[in-house]
Amino acid sequence: MNLLRRLHDLPGVLVRDLPRYRVALSATGGHVGAWASLCNRNETLLQVEGSRGYQCQWQWGSELHAPLVLPSLGRKLMQTALHEWPIRFADQPSSLDDQPRISFVIAHSGEARLSQLIQTLRSLFAQEGVSCECIVVDQSPVPLLDRLPHGIVYRHLDKSGMTPGWRKSWAFNVGARLARADILVFHDGDICAPAGYARELLQVMGEGRYTAASLQRVLFYLTCEDTARLLVGDAVPDDGVPSPALQNWKGGTIAIRKDAFKAIGGFDEGFVDWGGEDDEFYDRCQLVGHCRAGYLPFVHLWHAPQAKRHAADNINTTRVLPVRFAIPREDRVAQLNARAWGDAARPDPVERYT
Repeated sequence: MNLLRRLHDLPGVLVRDLPRYRVALSATGGHVGAWASLCNRNETLLQVEGSRGYQCQWQWGSELHAPLVLPSLGRKLMQTALHEWPIRFADQPSSLDDQPRISFVIAHSGEARLSQLIQTLRSLFAQEGVSCECIVVDQSPVPLLDRLPHGIVYRHLDKSGMTPGWRKSWAFNVGARLARADILVFHDGDICAPAGYARELLQVMGEGRYTAASLQRVLFYLTCEDTARLLVGDAVPDDGVPSPALQNWKGGTIAIRKDAFKAIGGFDEGFVDWGGEDDEFYDRCQLVGHCRAGYLPFVHLWHAPQAKRHAADNINTTRVLPVRFAIPREDRVAQLNARAWGDAARPDPVERYT
């Protein structure tokens, strides 16, 4: 946000937003988890009965406006959220037993974000009280296993002979076939998770009410400088200023029981390159009992933006996704389950949607 816009919006933030933030972020005036109740003043959150979380009643993926105008609010918000839900790091997974309860699946490609991937894995290694496995499905031209932490499950995909492109859905499906746990978590390789994430997933999904869960509430985007400090210092900088703080986003991380994942047809491998696949999969999760009440914070590690991901001419979001959404969910499921999805030898379909 540029300076002129900040100056223009400052009076409204001081009068209408600052008091709300002070109460929610106060150690004495607020209550545990009150930070998660903050939203933009023109938005409404629904607190789900029987849940600690909030379900958003508006368009997904909005930025919290007040911290953009007063960066100190963003700093305090991140401090408060991570005090309640700390992010920790470990050099190897904590194997509590031989059979993992949760399988984290990450799709990766190339060396540009390798340091972000490693730090994300180290946050997943530090999950408390739950035996987890971490599966990395790699599309790099040359396998990267020797540069990744010990203790992961690794699969390299050979894309020679295929049309070039980032095939996240294919990688996720291959990883799901490798997973040993009953709960799968499809997780981006640049998002560090709180140490209690796996434990909360087991609690929410273990009651039988839900077979899928999106527990994320706010994603704090670290700056380039704060990301560098985290990579060196092994902790989220306490004085860091997130920019932006994104709430109620669909992608990044989502959990689903393995049988439900198979029942709805996995990820759609027709999506190639950036955008669309998370939205389409999220939509089909409505068929299997999806908890959308978020209350956990996550941290996004900075990296150079992906070219054309949010471009106006991105065919995945402007052309492909509307066409897929025009097909009823049940019909999409039938289409996908007629395919050989998750085959490590080749995606199905081999060619992208256009």
